Parts: sequence; structure tokens; C-alpha cells
Amino acid sequence: MKIKKGKKTYEKSEKFIIGCKAVSGVPVSDISKSSGMSRVYVYEQKDAVEKYSKSLDEPAIDGKTIVVDKKFINMAILVLALENSSSIEGIQRNLESLYDEHVSIGYISGVLNEAAVKAQVFDDSISLEGIRQGANDEIFQGNTPILTGIDAETSYIYLLEEAADRKAETWEVYMADRQDHGLQLDVSLNDGAAGLISGIKKARPETEIQRDTFHASYEIGKEFSKVERKAYSAIKEENDLKNRVQSGRSQQKTIEKLEDAKQKAEVAINNFDTIAILITWLKELLGFSGYGLHDTTVLIEFILQELGKYRETYPGLVKECEAIRKAMPSLLSFIGRLESKMELCAIELGIPPDAFRLMYQQLAFGIASTRYNDMEYEIVIMLMEKYDEARREFQKVLDGTKKASSLVENLNGRIRVYIDMKRVVPTRFFVLLKVYFNTRRYKRSRIKERVGKSPLELLTGKPQPSFLEALGY
Repeated sequence: MKIKKGKKTYEKSEKFIIGCKAVSGVPVSDISKSSGMSRVYVYEQKDAVEKYSKSLDEPAIDGKTIVVDKKFINMAILVLALENSSSIEGIQRNLESLYDEHVSIGYISGVLNEAAVKAQVFDDSISLEGIRQGANDEIFQGNTPILTGIDAETSYIYLLEEAADRKAETWEVYMADRQDHGLQLDVSLNDGAAGLISGIKKARPETEIQRDTFHASYEIGKEFSKVERKAYSAIKEENDLKNRVQSGRSQQKTIEKLEDAKQKAEVAINNFDTIAILITWLKELLGFSGYGLHDTTVLIEFILQELGKYRETYPGLVKECEAIRKAMPSLLSFIGRLESKMELCAIELGIPPDAFRLMYQQLAFGIASTRYNDMEYEIVIMLMEKYDEARREFQKVLDGTKKASSLVENLNGRIRVYIDMKRVVPTRFFVLLKVYFNTRRYKRSRIKERVGKSPLELLTGKPQPSFLEALGY
């Protein structure tokens, strides 16, 4: 690969002219006098021209030629800033090291600012009509909230805005702006932030609020870790006392402490085992467990009552249980949506709705279990030649029913790299990130249809420009 400077060509330089005169036969002493250059310098330029002349006769080198002009420098700045998460100083060093180009901080900032304006224009041109399930949350840069919204089906980021606060009025304004671009959410997946919920309902009252199952599982999981630590602490205390007794130097008081520690450890271990089972069940029921809405509600209520028995020992755990109980109708609303979708899909396919219900109930059993196979037999007999099509459509319905806003947590992790590098990400930079992530094509995905496509292409169903193309390069 050859690197060719833009307008700074060697042929037009003063050094080249001096060397050409020497090569053509003009005495070196005469050139030295007329140019004011030393004879040694003139001889150096003569040698350089002779080498350059020989290189022109050499066969062309296979590969690409990079023309380091203004356009290339501008693209390099954007790639380094977004692909490499480089700071402005890092961009400077990269350009100097790779291309021997010194670019000022002001120039780099100007390129990023100009690109942000173009990114905003491009972002505003995208219709959001195809988005029906949105994951909404707040990402924080220090104490400053970044209001965030992502299409739960395509991962397209429709909202990424720094705001003064996260009150209901603020969320309403930003969501209303997105609605002006076609956003009509049927479902909002979010945590229990009051301002967020109220703002979304004010902007679009018909939007269903799906309380995020991810946060519910995560919060109760944090409390369970305390149960685990307490059990390990009790085991350690028992072992320490046991070692002291076995050393032969213990007193009666130590033996009494050991007996007490044994009882405490036994209680802590039993508590841990029981709570671990209950929380495992709870997390399964907050997913696609195979149980209907009524049965799921009854089972979760039973689990919460059992966990409530540990109020004195683990008050934080019981507090999270109460939060889940309070939010349960919203947490489990995804099951109701799933059941409605299965009913409508069955009607469209012309199959008995019971076939889809059995497919869902199978999720509660292992694929090798007798009950699973009995259900499978019923489904096959019920559907016959429509079995394969119905299976595919059921999976589409299942995959298309969203229940968590964890996409925002994923985006938070990706943006955190830029925040950590820059300390403070300027407001204008967020629209660049937004367009960059939306036009970045997936190299791999557990959903094979996504490979090679960007979130924007998944949203529109059409080929779309790459990031640099979207900015006019």
C-alpha cells in the first residue's frame, strides 16, 4: 500500500527543482551560488532526484494508494473518534504517527461539529413509524441524565439526548418530538422511574407500560447475594472456631462459641438453599415459563409469601419482594400480550389456538420429558401439514414479545467507553454516536437474519448508507 500526500507533491517542491538542475548538468557550484544552498545540500538533492527517477521505472506495487488529502483527514478523524473511541489528543497522535500530518485541536473539533450537524439532518430524515416496542431509560454522565430510547426489535436508537433533568415534563417533550418523526409506541419497556412513566403516558396515553423484568431480577439478585455472603461468613466463623478447638489450646468459652456458630451456620445454609430455590423459580416465572398469566401470578404470589418469612433476617430481600408484588400487573403484562398475539396468529393461519397454547406450555418442561412429548403428539395431530409453518410463526411471536429494557444497559456499556475517555461527552457528540450505532452493520448475531445488516436497515427493510456515507463521504 502506498501513501500519497494530497497537494504536497514532491515534484513541485524546491528541493526537487534544485536536484533536477544538478542532474541535468548545471554545475553544482553555480547552483549553490544562485540558491544560497551549500554544495553538500545540492548533492543530496541530486541523489534524491536520481533515486526518484529510478523508482519511476520500477514495476507498480500491487495494492491500494491512499491519497492523504483533506477529505481523507476528515474521514480519519471521524473513524478514530467513533471506531477507536480516541480523544482529540489521540487523534492528533495517530495522524502524526501514520501519515506525518499535524492537525490542530481546533480543526479536529470543527470536523466533529460539522459532522454532528450532518448527522442531525440524517437522523431527522428517518421515519420511526415501524417502532412499536420501545426500551426507555436514562443513562447518566455524572449527574446529567441522557434520555434514551431503543427499538426493542431492531435495536435502532430513536432517542439519545442529554437533558436538564428526568422529570415527567422533560420526558413528555422529548417523546412528543419523537412522535413528530412517526414514533407510535404500543409498549414502553422501562424501570419504575416515576418521571419516565408519567412522561411517556402524557405523550401517548394509549402506550402500555411494561415494567422491565431485567431490573426486577437484577435488584432481587443483589439482595440474594447478601444472603449468600452471610452463609459463607457463618461457615467461615464455624471453621475458624473448629480449628481453634482442634488445636488443643481452646477454653470452655471457645467450645461454647463453636456450638453457637454451628447452629447459626446451619440456619444460614438452610436459608440460603431455600431462598436460592425460590428466587430461581421467581426469575423463571418472570420469563417465558410456559405458564399462563393467571397461573404465573398465583405462583409468584406464593414465592413472595415464602420469601416474606425472612423479613427480620433479610429486610432488604423482603423490600424487593414488596416492590415486585406492587409492580406485578405491569411486570407480567408481556404474558397477556403474548396470549393475544398467539390468538390472532392462530386465526390468521387457520389453526386451532390450542396448538399455540400447547407450544407455549411445552416451555415449562424439558424437551426429553414425557409430558413434553405427549404435548408434541397432540400438536402434530392437531396441525398435521401445517405443523412446520405454525412452529415458525410461534417462534416469531415469542421472539417478538419483549419484556426487558436491557438493550439500554447494553448501550450504556458501549457509550461508557467514550465517557471514560473524554471525561465529558459534548451534547453534539451524542447524535454522532446515535447515527454511528444505527448504521453499524452486525458482523455476528444469534439471530442470523441480522448478520450484515444495520439497525437502520432492519428498521426500514431497505439497504442504507454506512456511517461515513450518511455524513456525505
